[in-house]
Amino acid sequence: MSEKVERELQELFAEAEVRGACLRPPEERIRAACARRTGEDGKLVSPAHGLYARRAWWDELGYSAQTLAVMRSLQAAHPDWVFCGPSAALALGCDVSYSQQRPLHVMLENGSVSAPTALVTHHRLALNTDDARERPLEVGGLRVMPLLRTILDSLRWMSFREGMVVADWAMGARGVAWQDFVEYAYHRIGSCRGVKSALSTFVRATGLAESGGESIARAVMIEQGYLLPTQQVEVPDPLHPGRTFRVDFVWVRADGRVIVGECDGLRKLLNPEMARGRTPQQVLLDQRKREGLITAYDVSVLRFTYEEAAGVTELVRKLDLYGVPRLGSPLVPTGPMPLPDWGRLLRR
Repeated sequence: MSEKVERELQELFAEAEVRGACLRPPEERIRAACARRTGEDGKLVSPAHGLYARRAWWDELGYSAQTLAVMRSLQAAHPDWVFCGPSAALALGCDVSYSQQRPLHVMLENGSVSAPTALVTHHRLALNTDDARERPLEVGGLRVMPLLRTILDSLRWMSFREGMVVADWAMGARGVAWQDFVEYAYHRIGSCRGVKSALSTFVRATGLAESGGESIARAVMIEQGYLLPTQQVEVPDPLHPGRTFRVDFVWVRADGRVIVGECDGLRKLLNPEMARGRTPQQVLLDQRKREGLITAYDVSVLRFTYEEAAGVTELVRKLDLYGVPRLGSPLVPTGPMPLPDWGRLLRR
């Protein structure tokens, strides 16, 4: 490859990376050069047809950031596209499950024509253009549907478990009030399919989950008829009076037994948003420190991964193994579930 072409490629990739996008070669000779470099030395990758990225840059991105990079590349090529449903939720900051990030969801405006592909699903949505809550907006270089419409379409198209991730994010991270979404969705029952299903998911959300795995796990518990836990419970630090740490789930059975649930896994280690600026090693170390502190209490600690929650079977087996009761069991407390008496539970 000539030095001139090499310099040109470096400039094009640098410009694309600043935008957080892949390179869509502007000319056939550039596309051919990229194709050669993808096959010859592997310094480039092609995450989608006609798109290229430097492997070093691409591999540093998390899966969600990679999806967003592909979206920005397609947006530049199709300025009339509006991302909707799970794709818009991802652009707005939701921890959308990896399995729900592809295909991408795009709304075509009136008059737009585009052939469907394995990468993109097209929608023609019935919108009330007089309602500002249904007008596209721009976020991070992407045209997306606004928040309430994004939530509604995501919950209409997703399963109950995957939809719970979006519903919890909407209530927690974005502060969407239950009554605001219900009012918005209710008036679209006649024009959209699946609105009642979307409402059914949203009204079961709490907004307390700190990861998609926690949302999916709680949805599984609802589906399987388990006693629902108290979420994000503060536990006194037994080594440092006055300090506390949080655990994801806590059950207190009618017989007084306390079960602590913690959702772990690779996504908490590798997802930059979940890590909150910590390295994977620091996230793992913090988990181990918290686990060590929990064992100072006379409680059962049920640890599960995102993958186990999404697969359902392993999570159900663990819930049964650790004694989480199902509704109707005499071990389910009557009335609201009490918080643990941590002082009594401390091993002396």
